[in-house]
Amino acid sequence: MTHTERVKAVLHNKPVDRPPFIAWGPHLNLEDRHTGDFTKAVIAYENQHDFDILKVMQNGLYATEDYGQVIEDPKNSDDACFRLTKRPAFTKLEDWMNVETKDVHKGAFGREVQTIKTLCDYYGDDLPILPTIFGPSRMLQQLCGLGPKTDLYPGPFFCTEDILGYAEDHQKEYHHVMEILSQQVIDLMNAYIDVGAAGFFYCTNGERKGFCTDWQYENLVRPYEEAVLKAVYDKTWFTMLHVCGFEIVRMERMVTLPVHAINWEDQAPNNPSISEVRKMTDKVLMGGIDRNSDFYGPKRESVKAVLKEKVSEAIKQGGSRLILSCGCECNREVTHRFVVWHEVMDELKK
Repeated sequence: MTHTERVKAVLHNKPVDRPPFIAWGPHLNLEDRHTGDFTKAVIAYENQHDFDILKVMQNGLYATEDYGQVIEDPKNSDDACFRLTKRPAFTKLEDWMNVETKDVHKGAFGREVQTIKTLCDYYGDDLPILPTIFGPSRMLQQLCGLGPKTDLYPGPFFCTEDILGYAEDHQKEYHHVMEILSQQVIDLMNAYIDVGAAGFFYCTNGERKGFCTDWQYENLVRPYEEAVLKAVYDKTWFTMLHVCGFEIVRMERMVTLPVHAINWEDQAPNNPSISEVRKMTDKVLMGGIDRNSDFYGPKRESVKAVLKEKVSEAIKQGGSRLILSCGCECNREVTHRFVVWHEVMDELKK
């Protein structure tokens, strides 16, 4: 089966030669703002590892660039891209009222659309290409300067310590900026669809313990997440919801968002397991592999044995509507072990 055939079969609960699998990471911070270098690096990565889905590791702040965000150049390839803001685009409340959508075919947005077009043209119908989309709530966080103060970066910035608490006190301005950002996200998603994207790697918000109250989630976050996902759902065939982080709450609400598959750190302590989420939904689930431990160890046979056990357990918990994956981006030091995981998956072929 081709990658696309395999993923579509799982989506429609039909037989496969083996379950699909996917990993992503690390970020390509030294290439990801140059279309030619980035697309070559992404193609080399996919061709080396042969994953069934290509989740494109775009710069974590690309959606802020056209709004005037000042981003630090990475000091090395492992710099966390989402902490590289030198000056946020939004520095005062009035910025929320003055915001306008940007042309997705120009500037940084245009660069990203061209990247996805190049990848879709290269792989054709054989591989699902998923651009990374940050939902409007997360995009607002980024534009206000997501990230705590560190020795390298001077945050925290405007209202980032409690952005939804601030929004609750300034609801007129908040709903105005969120309407604009939601339209921006929809425009960008449609541009990606037009050049061949199968769907999206969609980063939601409001999922982690302590991030927001139930009222804030239901009234300030959820309506906008639903709106942008519904706007493109019928135009795509595979969008995966990425529920990021640890101590995940509201998973029973996350699984009802209009997406085709759900990915989260199912291996992390205090996060729901695959079997627990399977009881909540019949959507495709994505997980089973612990990116922080399963690829490590000096002996190849030991790593392979761990991966075989994890794959078997994931299939047992998730059933036929399962894609094997990690919970988030993998570290650079483990990517050479993907070949062992590929071997495990190939041995499952019928």
